[in-house]
Amino acid sequence: MNRTMTLLFTLFMLLVPATIQAAPLCAPPVLTSVSIQENTPGFKVDAEYPVLCQSEASKTIRDYVAASILDFKMTDPEHDRSVFPHQYEMMTRYAVWPTPGGRYVSVKLNVMFYTGGAHPNHWPMTWVFDMTDGSPLTLGKLFPNRVAALDKISGICREVLTKSLGNMYLPEMLNYGIEPVGKNFDKFILTSEGVAFYFAPYQVAPYAAGEQVVTIPYDHLEGYISQDIAKIAIGD
Repeated sequence: MNRTMTLLFTLFMLLVPATIQAAPLCAPPVLTSVSIQENTPGFKVDAEYPVLCQSEASKTIRDYVAASILDFKMTDPEHDRSVFPHQYEMMTRYAVWPTPGGRYVSVKLNVMFYTGGAHPNHWPMTWVFDMTDGSPLTLGKLFPNRVAALDKISGICREVLTKSLGNMYLPEMLNYGIEPVGKNFDKFILTSEGVAFYFAPYQVAPYAAGEQVVTIPYDHLEGYISQDIAKIAIGD
């Protein structure tokens, strides 16, 4: 009897981890969205963001939007148009890209602030969430040898942007914006074609050039990118 129980216990311990690993990920990746609308004499807020099926991932997005709204309002808390005759405005919009099978979900938040001046400020905020636990995918996880990978990525972005920017190409501005440091490449998503890197206006070119994006195919990053993640991203 004891021998039988030991055998059953051993089989149970072997099978349970496999069962847990095979458990389906939450679905659909986007459950709903949140809209925040505020309109006062001095301020206008029009923010939208997604609610994902993974609670920790949703909390990360929610906290970022909440902090952004607070920062926006603290720019000039007493603004009532008495000095500058226009409302200050903040707006966010979003897009979501799940990988095949839903293991990773990329979220891009487009953020706009207008607090006076000739034009609003725009920038992208991105996350790639591992939907098993809601943790964000960092450059270090995506590229095991981060230093070498950033050199490679910087070189590819230089080649692409030098051509695509045309008469907006300013060598000094581009060189600074694609210097191989993490902060220049931490706005990225995973697509079926490759890793897409986003650059805000003013990062690599003048404001008039707008936001720039360079998508690098996974096979161009072979030897630098985590092959396990790349396979998941393309659905292998």
